[in-house]
Amino acid sequence: MEKDKGIKSFILRTLGYWKVFLLSVVIFVGLAFLYLKYATPQYLVSSVIMLKDQKNMAESKAITTFANDNGLSSLLKPSENVLNELDVLSSRRLAREVVKELKLNIKIGQKNGPKFVELYDRAPFDASLVNLKTDSVKERNFEIELLPSGKVKVVNEDEQLNKVVGLNEPIQTAQYDLTLQPMVQKLPVGQNFIVNVISENAAISSLLSSYTVELSDKQATTVNLQLYYPHPKRGEQILQSLMERYLVDNRNEKIRIADSLLVFIDDRLALVASELNDVEAQLETFRSSNRITDLSEQSRILIGNANEYYNRLKEQEAQLKVMGELETYVKNPRNQRIPSSTVIQNSSFAASLNQYNALIQDYEKKKLSYTDSNPVLQNLKDQIASERSNLLQNISAYRKELQMTSSELGRQNSGYNSQISKVPARERAFVNFSRQQELKQQLYVYLLQKREEATIAKSSNAQSAKIVDEAKSTNGPVKPVPSIIYIMAGLLGLIVPFGFINGKELVRTKLNSESDIERYTDIEIIGKIAHNATPQTLAIGKGMPNTILSEGFRSLRTNLYYALQSKASKTLMVTSSVNGEGKTFMSLNLGNALSLTGKKVVFVELDLRKPKLAQMMGINEATLGFTDVVLGTHTLDEVIIPSQHSNCYLLSAGTRTENPSEILLESSVTDIFNELSKKFDYVIVDSPPVGLVSDAMIIQQYVEMTVYVCRHNYTKKEQIEFINELKRKNKLGDMYLVVNDVDARFSGYQAYGYGYGYDHEEPGSKSIWKRTFGK
Repeated sequence: MEKDKGIKSFILRTLGYWKVFLLSVVIFVGLAFLYLKYATPQYLVSSVIMLKDQKNMAESKAITTFANDNGLSSLLKPSENVLNELDVLSSRRLAREVVKELKLNIKIGQKNGPKFVELYDRAPFDASLVNLKTDSVKERNFEIELLPSGKVKVVNEDEQLNKVVGLNEPIQTAQYDLTLQPMVQKLPVGQNFIVNVISENAAISSLLSSYTVELSDKQATTVNLQLYYPHPKRGEQILQSLMERYLVDNRNEKIRIADSLLVFIDDRLALVASELNDVEAQLETFRSSNRITDLSEQSRILIGNANEYYNRLKEQEAQLKVMGELETYVKNPRNQRIPSSTVIQNSSFAASLNQYNALIQDYEKKKLSYTDSNPVLQNLKDQIASERSNLLQNISAYRKELQMTSSELGRQNSGYNSQISKVPARERAFVNFSRQQELKQQLYVYLLQKREEATIAKSSNAQSAKIVDEAKSTNGPVKPVPSIIYIMAGLLGLIVPFGFINGKELVRTKLNSESDIERYTDIEIIGKIAHNATPQTLAIGKGMPNTILSEGFRSLRTNLYYALQSKASKTLMVTSSVNGEGKTFMSLNLGNALSLTGKKVVFVELDLRKPKLAQMMGINEATLGFTDVVLGTHTLDEVIIPSQHSNCYLLSAGTRTENPSEILLESSVTDIFNELSKKFDYVIVDSPPVGLVSDAMIIQQYVEMTVYVCRHNYTKKEQIEFINELKRKNKLGDMYLVVNDVDARFSGYQAYGYGYGYDHEEPGSKSIWKRTFGK
């Protein structure tokens, strides 16, 4: 409910400024009309270019198919290559090339009112800048007038230039030299033109600000290019040039990369070829020095020879052993018969041994027939001894032969073993040389292959992008859109005053609406009194016209009737926080409103320090009153004065005193109020402000109700907290709030019947402009 009241209050307060809103809307719509009349129209130029993604196409197709089948196509992101190309298309470098190529920093046109209209291909001459004298070119507008003599008059105040020059003749300025070249045979003599010159950087920034590049779809590599430009044909030329320059740069970049790659490959080929020759020469030297043809076969033969010599050595050693044993056996005289051996391979020794054994056998046979002294036996013995001696000589000679042969075989065997021990190192070295040769050979072949690929790529005409749609302008201007401009103007016409009004509400420190009061306190508002637009202090009375102001007091009277219905007496105090909030005005008119019902009303003027009630009631001379009754110098009946309005009486402040607080604490004050309650239906006490002196807190013990007056746009918000403190500490009993000086047609207060039958504006009321921007 409170929220609805706050909203309603806000709406009512805002609607009070309807004239300001209407005026603001009219102003902004008028500004919109002027803007549309003099704004430069913009045409939209569009084109489409397709970029070729460099990533693996099979992989890309597989991923796209998977995403489409599973409803994830919206999650696909364009590849880094495509995103990089988008940055290139919107780069300052590309824009700079187009600006230089098309001379976009120079525009030739004519004035159409305050507008500059570019002529482009309809210009009778062209302009160029030469001999730049500064890095930062400032914008200049040169006024050109074509003279009948075939010359031109050039005027520019910034350059202090006002001279007549011929076409193709340099126009020297502080920044550069400007030349004009005729484009038609017959110049339009007498016509005036404008040559607008800006810096290249400014032209680049202007181009990029009106130029957009974006992918047509996340899954596609087609790019939409859009450019807003005042001249449709010129815009098409600019956008087309951007695309063509991009393609040329791409092609040149491909050639540049291929050239640099070819140079690198050629350098590497020369280096690798040199290294390969060195490795092959080292391998050849190694083969020659180590007499290597086929290392594996040579190693196998070497091992076979070593084994053969080793076996022969072992055979010689076995024969030496047998010959040694045989010599020992032969030298023993008891051993007559000597056994033969197959190990001994000497033929002369074998024949001598066989001859010896034959003599021994013959001797043994003849010994059986002859005696020992027989000459035959003696002859055989001599022969056996001689043969035995020859045998020992043969054994000795053969042993020496075997020893020499064994020694030679051992030497040969050691040589082969030494060669075998060197084979692993030679093989390792040979493998190392072979590996280096193989690696260099593979690298050489690889570089040759890449060189061929780079040559083919350089010579190929395949583009990394292609133009799908040529640059094309719309048939009519797309900016500004009148409907949008007018809608925005209308919205601004509402937003600006709304913002100003509400901004003013945010920074104000005074009460301005009923919601302000309800936000800070829960004390009931018993009445709202409208703004008094006249100098009259009396707002209600017999014979006076009904106004919003008087209806406010009638509404307050009704509310007070119900609030005081249960009270023993009808005594109430009217007070406020500070001076100027209208408590005395409230007391007077509330009493008059009550008297109109036939009730007797007495006003008690207890603002003893600054009494104003008597003066407001038309009594300007000093009169006896409250202080005189308290001090006992006069009675109550002697000092009560009847008012000019029937049923209204006044107990004025009386004689001035230096100690008003002590006067109010006198015991006789209670008797005075009791007597007044008996004689009158309503006793209305006009007390001093609570925030200044403590008199009102003393008076509150004599009254049944306190009417606390707050004034619209006067009482400060922080004073509401002071009122709350009075209530919490029960310093003022049965307190109600009355809001004074309310602008019923403009403020955020809910009114009880305000405006019903009172459509006229109060005399002297402030205009809507003054109410909006201050009192």
